[in-house]
This record gives sequence, structure tokens and C-alpha cells, in this order.
Amino acid sequence: MVSRFLVYAARVGAGLLLLTSHLATALSPLLAPSQNFDLRQWKLTLPSAAEISAAELNSGFQYADVFFTDPRSGGMVFRCPNIASSTLNSAYPRSELREMLDPDNSAAKAASNNWTPEQGGWLRAKLRIDQVSTSGDAAKLGRVIVGQIHGPETEPLRLYYVKKPYEMTGRLYAAIETTTGSTYRSADIVSNKDNAGIALGENFTYQIKLYGTRLSVAIYRGDGRKHVFTHTIDSAYLGQGLYFKAGVYNQNNSGDSSDYAQATFFILEHVH
Repeated sequence: MVSRFLVYAARVGAGLLLLTSHLATALSPLLAPSQNFDLRQWKLTLPSAAEISAAELNSGFQYADVFFTDPRSGGMVFRCPNIASSTLNSAYPRSELREMLDPDNSAAKAASNNWTPEQGGWLRAKLRIDQVSTSGDAAKLGRVIVGQIHGPETEPLRLYYVKKPYEMTGRLYAAIETTTGSTYRSADIVSNKDNAGIALGENFTYQIKLYGTRLSVAIYRGDGRKHVFTHTIDSAYLGQGLYFKAGVYNQNNSGDSSDYAQATFFILEHVH
């Protein structure tokens, strides 16, 4: 059933405004994620480190207790245990989508699958955090990445949600790497001081934009509050191939074997 008509605008280059539009359908608990969301330009990495191609993902792929449709809301659920495999150059497991702009080309590093800062783009997601880890290394408790901009070797942006077991609500902050690997961590974009953070089960929206070296992250709360973070990224990223990632990248790789992080997405859109 068609529930609404959406029109989106993205500013590209020196003042050119491009408009795209499509029909957005109501989420159905009876459908696979690719039938509720436009996943044609994404592939999926599982906690086993196995990859699901865009073609397989869009053939109704689901994986019990890892990547599936929420039986009540129709949302797209990502779950990742603490104890699982990791991909090359990472110590942490994930259940996470990787943007593939040319999905027929399976080479992820191909220029056609990625975009440059000069082209720019934005990623918008509405989600809720259902669970974060509660066991293991104290420094890693409750820590998960829910959105990224990734480069060839380093990451212009990682968006973290963190909630410790003793905290009522969680906080959001950004980590930005240079091309040489040094990391800047922002102050909290959403603070959990006085329990004013984002609770488990609370819906919120993030919008990540990068045009040139200008990065912005906006967080929208259900009560109308908006939190914005802006930053100038390393200019050495100019000309490099970038891509968005979204889902659950569990930043805890220790603890109980039954422990996990989980998030449910209700909107996922990317524009270039």
C-alpha cells in the first residue's frame, strides 16, 4: 500500500540542485527487508564475515537473528553478537550494509561503486537501538556504530551510540579519521547528561552529509529536538572513493556468547 509521496533534493557541485522522487510504501511485517526498502545499491556483511551480494540481498534474503524483518513494525533489523568473526582490518563483528553504486560490478573498490567528496552525498536513516552489549571489557560496553562514511583505508566518519549498563539513556558522538589514520572524536552530539540521551527503543533520525570537505551530522528526535555537528574533513580525501555504511557494527568483541547489539531501521535513503 502506498502511504506517501516523497520528494528529495540534494545540492551537488557549485549550486546545481537535483531533485529525485519516488513512492515510499508502508513497511510490511510479512515482507523481506529488500521488499520494504530500496536495497538495490547495497551489499550486506554478516557477523560471520560472509558477504551477501546486492543481487542475493534483493532476492528476499533474510537471516534469522541477524538480518530480518521485525514481525510487528516491518522494520529492517540488524543484530550482531559480541563474539563473532570480523572482516579484514577490523577487530569487531558487524551486521551492516555497504553502499554499492554499481552493484553489477562485484569489485567493491571499483570507482563505479564509490563516490568522491567532490560529488558529495547524504545518508538518512530513521531507527531505534534495541539492545547494546552488557558484558565484556568495561571500555567496550554498550558501544555500537550505526552509520559510516568509509574511504579506501580510513573513515571520514563513524557515528557511535554508547549506553553503559548503569545508564538510563545513551549518547551519540562522531569519530573522524584523517587519511593517515589519526582520529578526532567529537563532543557528544546528543548527550545523556541528566538522562536526556537516547533511550533503547526510542526512534530517532540521523542525516549525514558530505560535500567537498564539509561534513555535517544532524540528529532529529521524536519530540522535535535537533542536534547538529559540523566538521571539515581532511582535504586529502578529495578525489578518493568513499561509500556509506549503515546497520550494526558492534564495537564490543568480548563478553558472554549470548550478548549482542541490535538496531531496527525504518527509513534508509542515500542520495548523490
